Amino acid sequence: MLQSHMASDSQSGDDEREALRQQLQASEARWRAIIDSAVDGIIIIDTRGRIESFNLGAERMFGYAEREVQGVNVSVLMPAPYRDEHDGYIERYLRTSEPHIIGIGREVQGLRRDGSTFPVHLSVGQLTVNGERKFTGILHDLSARVRMEEQLRERTALARLGEMAALLAHEVKNPLAGIRGAIQVIGARLPQDNPSAPVIKEIVARIDSLDEMMKDLLLFARPPQPHRQMLDLTRVIQSTVNLLRQDPAIARLDMTVSGAAPPVPIDADMLKIIVQNLVINSAHAMPEHGRIDIVVSATDDACAITFRDNGPGIPADVLQKVFTPFFTTKSRGSGLGLTTVKRLAEAHGGEVTIDAPLGRGTAVTVTMPLG
Repeated sequence: MLQSHMASDSQSGDDEREALRQQLQASEARWRAIIDSAVDGIIIIDTRGRIESFNLGAERMFGYAEREVQGVNVSVLMPAPYRDEHDGYIERYLRTSEPHIIGIGREVQGLRRDGSTFPVHLSVGQLTVNGERKFTGILHDLSARVRMEEQLRERTALARLGEMAALLAHEVKNPLAGIRGAIQVIGARLPQDNPSAPVIKEIVARIDSLDEMMKDLLLFARPPQPHRQMLDLTRVIQSTVNLLRQDPAIARLDMTVSGAAPPVPIDADMLKIIVQNLVINSAHAMPEHGRIDIVVSATDDACAITFRDNGPGIPADVLQKVFTPFFTTKSRGSGLGLTTVKRLAEAHGGEVTIDAPLGRGTAVTVTMPLG
């Protein structure tokens, strides 16, 4: 009888423990589901900075799986100088209880698995589990916001610069035409064998070059609104390339146009300017008998035109400045070619990207929406 009663109590205890275990598992599953459903990254660390929990948002943000970073110091997710300072923050808080980061959100830099950095907003809180202090970090990726802010600053600066450029071009263009006419009159009165005749021709050529720069300035300052029509990109690009081949500096190049895309709503004149500027840029960067391959392609919602040459590529310090107005590495040039291409592409809701590994050519891709 006593043994039966003891067996019953033992069974009852096992049932209670099993029920408690299931409740704990269900509670942990609910807790895990909640933090994994968060868009932001949520990271829990112990007082030594070691990662204990790493939700799906953090995995997407940093490129690590949770199993790869559990037990690893959280500084692995930080570039310098944050990495070197982090453990000191924890030690100082544990020693003084003075919060410098805890409870205060701030913008920091995160370090992805691939080595790239990105801006994040970090909020830090603390909790106690079974008498042990933990720290919770909630991270929100600010990349999109920072990118929008940079674009806004760039557009504001370009608008102001455009106003100045328009005024300058307007004030210079008319007097320049008068000077050119006067020089031509003087040149016409000189005998053909006069030693000054070549100088007159050079002056006219320089004035024409300056006039082209004024045209670039006006286009940069006040790009027209696109007059869209459905165009066959490949055909328009091919006809533009055929015209460019009449220029001796372009005729020496081997140029091909290939690929196709559905008809795209685009301004034909703007497309021709884009093609002309990019082809001339490539031609200036390449030696004799260079090659330019222009490839048209499309996805479900966008088309791309890639201009790939076999030139020397672009040094990293120059690549950072290629879209800066008036920046040029040429002895002659306005420094507005790529900037104008970028503005015309953006006027269509598109973008321009450049891939230029040093010594392996340059690929400029103009992407436009199909709709």
